[in-house]
Amino acid sequence: MNKSGFLSQKFYANSGKMPLKDVTSLTVSNYGNTEVTVTIADVARIVPAFNPAIGVPFGSFNIQGDGTACDIVITIEFTGGSGECILDYRTFKTC
Repeated sequence: MNKSGFLSQKFYANSGKMPLKDVTSLTVSNYGNTEVTVTIADVARIVPAFNPAIGVPFGSFNIQGDGTACDIVITIEFTGGSGECILDYRTFKTC
């Protein structure tokens, strides 16, 4: 049987390149007061800073799940070198 597992990681500083295997979905949510740049496949995406007036992360980057898995290399970089974001993702597992 195939299953997915849910993983979360908090980042407070730039990550460097991180390989992730068998990713089925992914979200990077910015909880800090600086922009976050998420780079996958050498394409950078800006995730805006947290807006306390809204009360939830204003900015996020998503890879929607479609039932398949892929390997990616992701980099998380904060404007100014530090901030706070959460990487949530699912990975494919065989049981």
